[in-house]
Amino acid sequence: MKRYLLNTVVFLMFSSIIISCSEDPIGQTPTNKTPPSPLKNVIITPTNGGAHITYTLPNEEDISYVKCSFEYDGKKRVVRSSVYQNWLTIDGIGAVVPTELTLVLVNNSEVESAPYIEIFTPLDPPMDAILNSFTVEPTFGGVKVRWENPSREVAGISFLAENDNGVLELQDLLYTSMPTGEKSIRGFNTNKRRFALSIVDKFENLSDTVYFEETPLYEAKLDKKLFGTVYLVGEDTKIRGDNRELFRIWDDISDDDNAIWHSSDDFVFLPQRFTVDLGQASQLTRFMLWQRAGDYIYAQHNPRTFDVWGTDELKWDRTDPRYGTNEWKADWHLLAQCEIIKPSGGALGTNTPEDIAASIAGFEFEFDQNVPKTRYLRFEVHETWGKTASLHIAEISVYGDDRK
Repeated sequence: MKRYLLNTVVFLMFSSIIISCSEDPIGQTPTNKTPPSPLKNVIITPTNGGAHITYTLPNEEDISYVKCSFEYDGKKRVVRSSVYQNWLTIDGIGAVVPTELTLVLVNNSEVESAPYIEIFTPLDPPMDAILNSFTVEPTFGGVKVRWENPSREVAGISFLAENDNGVLELQDLLYTSMPTGEKSIRGFNTNKRRFALSIVDKFENLSDTVYFEETPLYEAKLDKKLFGTVYLVGEDTKIRGDNRELFRIWDDISDDDNAIWHSSDDFVFLPQRFTVDLGQASQLTRFMLWQRAGDYIYAQHNPRTFDVWGTDELKWDRTDPRYGTNEWKADWHLLAQCEIIKPSGGALGTNTPEDIAASIAGFEFEFDQNVPKTRYLRFEVHETWGKTASLHIAEISVYGDDRK
């Protein structure tokens, strides 16, 4: 429920870009009651869920803006455009239906020209392209959904799954404007069950619901009570006095700045490595990583690119100097090459609601399945967001087949 509320807030933040529907008077009290001349050479080009409209403005001084009005789903919408351009766009039409629009030119006294009225039919709404692009396949603990969003419009995707009583329940609500996307719905046993998807756009247009059935693959979240610290040569062994030791990354706390791991400041070069003993050998499937939260997301010592290596046993003594070189890799398996992606791609220090939501949800990485069971994970960080040599991480969770 907390994640649902968070995503709802994020979507409302995105929705602040919705066009104004107000027709309250703007500008000065009317002094010129003479209407401006009407627009000429109006061309309406249908687009996905709307239209691009061009026109010729009259050569007059007392003109202020162009107003376009239309109605869809019982709601009247108004788009205004400056007289310093000869075009405007409308969107938010959630169906391929004939739509009447009215164009007027307004002077500085809020007096309107004679209207230009025309009926046009928009192309398929942007969310249809997303809906038609969905592909679904079984994955560990659930299903993996992929989609495309060619228009890059903000879309809210609802992911539903059938519970053990046969009732569909909301599992997650993701808002995205990325051109492509991928999401896994997990946490289920290996019984065949129904899943469903639906989309809402920023204008609250709701798509049809798509249903499908899949059988998830077996997966379990590994018991963190079995995890332990392993210090190999070349790793940070400093016991910090501020209670930010390595064990903090498996204490099941991802949103408390007092419960993070923070390496020492003694390191001056990368890569920096750290090792986790999972306490049992399992066929690993994936892991989740949470950054240090708050003002630190996508910044400072949070890892950006890193590799994860694994082995079922430590063949050398922990003090062996080869752990400080690359020789140890000959006996370990490369499980994953990882990069934390900032959804907006924006500059450091500037985070969109989508960036924040992604960080709170955590970053998921899948392990190579062509390797044997693994007990020890060694992380090798190549780059942090702040280009630093120190590290801080809030939490990790590891998943796999823990059956004997």
